Amino acid sequence: MWDEGLLDEQKIAASHCGSHACLLAGPGTGKTRTLQRHVVFLINEKNVPPNQILALTFTRAAAFELRKRIAEIIGEEHALPRVSTIHSFALRQILKNADTIQSIPKPLRIADDWEERNIIFEDLKDILSSDIKTISKKFNLLSADWQTLDAEKERWEERFPDPTFLGAWHQHRKIYGYTLREELVYQLKRSLEQTDNFSLESDYLHLLVDEYQDLNRCDMGIVFALRDRGMEVYAAGDDDQSIYGFRFALPKGIRRFNEDFDPSQFLTLKICVRCDKNIIRLATFVANLDPSRIKKPLNPMPDASTGAVHILRFEDQDNEAKGIATICNYLIKKKGIPPNEIFILTRSDRHGLFSSNIRDALVSRDLPVTVPDTDSILDTDEGRKFIALLNLLENPEDNLALRTILHIERNRIGKKSYAKIYELANQVGITFSQAAYKIQHDSNLIPRDGKKIAGAIDFINKKISIHTKMIELFERSVDRDEIFESLIHFVEDIIPDSENKSKLTKYIKTVIDETDPSDFKNLIQILSATVNEIEQALDPEKINIMTMHKAKGLTATAVILAACEDEYIPGRQTEEMEGDERRLLYVSLSRAKKFLYITYCNQRTGQQTHTGRSFGNAKRTLTRFLWDAPNKPLSGQKYVEKLKI
Repeated sequence: MWDEGLLDEQKIAASHCGSHACLLAGPGTGKTRTLQRHVVFLINEKNVPPNQILALTFTRAAAFELRKRIAEIIGEEHALPRVSTIHSFALRQILKNADTIQSIPKPLRIADDWEERNIIFEDLKDILSSDIKTISKKFNLLSADWQTLDAEKERWEERFPDPTFLGAWHQHRKIYGYTLREELVYQLKRSLEQTDNFSLESDYLHLLVDEYQDLNRCDMGIVFALRDRGMEVYAAGDDDQSIYGFRFALPKGIRRFNEDFDPSQFLTLKICVRCDKNIIRLATFVANLDPSRIKKPLNPMPDASTGAVHILRFEDQDNEAKGIATICNYLIKKKGIPPNEIFILTRSDRHGLFSSNIRDALVSRDLPVTVPDTDSILDTDEGRKFIALLNLLENPEDNLALRTILHIERNRIGKKSYAKIYELANQVGITFSQAAYKIQHDSNLIPRDGKKIAGAIDFINKKISIHTKMIELFERSVDRDEIFESLIHFVEDIIPDSENKSKLTKYIKTVIDETDPSDFKNLIQILSATVNEIEQALDPEKINIMTMHKAKGLTATAVILAACEDEYIPGRQTEEMEGDERRLLYVSLSRAKKFLYITYCNQRTGQQTHTGRSFGNAKRTLTRFLWDAPNKPLSGQKYVEKLKI
């Protein structure tokens, strides 16, 4: 049954049909469950074919979770609706319509973060005689103009702060044949609006959009374009949880939903099944500091406990760390809370400056703790070689992949050689790989370096030829396990390191399970695209320390917010970005189910003196968002002494 186990308000929201709707769902109110049941309701009760339902999520993990929950009810043997991230959806539609899009290089090749940093940024730094920091800022401006749609304003390229940079980038892009990931959504929006014969992968009638408050103007432009194609939009989100202002997502997007979608209806989930009463009380206090928020109650379950909330003041970071260790020891040994049900959150953690201090204090008490690794195996040399060789297997003229292998292999080829290949490509009007293969056949095209380059290309080609049969296997096989096994053989051949081999194997399996690629080319596109979607993997047996942003979407029995000081939150942010910080605090508070601890210091010494807004000043104060909170600060030292653990 589509409504089994739902609360009454969830049933009402899940069964809505007939007009656009916005589901306002506060933390812990069952948003994902309601979205899942709405899809099942459409399929089972309204007889909507699954291929007419499209669901867009913010992360790959969210897409996987929603797809899995839908399959659990309707059965994996039945066809499922399309559930994906906005970027993945954009990639598929652009690939399908590649011949009609003139504004991006062909074949479509998305540059990932590593390629941006190590190839594109580095090359443009040298071409423009600049530095990496300046080049990075220019690309941030470019990305911002796509996300805010400023790039659509009249004579945009002339008004861009550095037209010379744009010219150099356009030339580099042509020679290397790539599209930036940040550009995908913008290109889809333009194509939907400006290309008459642009066709979608299916005749969608229903569009679900998760985390609507996290969409920027460009993202919403796609939703508007799909609305204009006749889709009924069912959005879910919460303006109180809009925390991605750095990518130009603003809460007013969801606040003006009724103006953008007419006719439409607001649906509200009011009962928080996650948090105890005092946690909801403090979180609601913080949310209400915003006079522009959509007023909506967040009520505890009738049988909810009181909940423990403490704001603790420590003298410095060493005492704070020891106090946090004592609290964790108390929660585990006296309250019986499993270590993995304890989160320690910080506003930021550059170079592990905050987490290392806390982790050391926990280790000294023999408490199991980890700082989850957010580095991708695909950013290692082995992971890079794996992705690059896969791309070259599929397309021997993949410019970025060829350059990556040349960069990683110890072949005595450096920047000067790359520059000569680039210069030849520019002179002749060909791509980087075409120029490299010309040099392979005639090393005299580049005196002195030609033979080195030719030898390196010969080596790469031999490596590729060994594995060409793998493509045939992919094309023949529809068995996911067989596909996985063939990839493992490939990994074993190119990665001697057992630890990295294990990490890469695990990553490949996760991506295949979560995305179910249709063929070899599709798999490569997915693997390359998801390089930028690496999400934090929690340790299932330890206390997890992470940043506040990483905790969004997660929950734990006990949450400790460390270094909750005004110098960090809001820190230097003002006006709308200060609102982002307040909402981030709200999201962090509402991760806790039963125990919530907020710690701050009177001063920070050593390296931590040079962090936050008051750089160089040791003094610290509690975040302004809790100055008038219903819970008054206590002496952290006295509190932990009473725990007697």
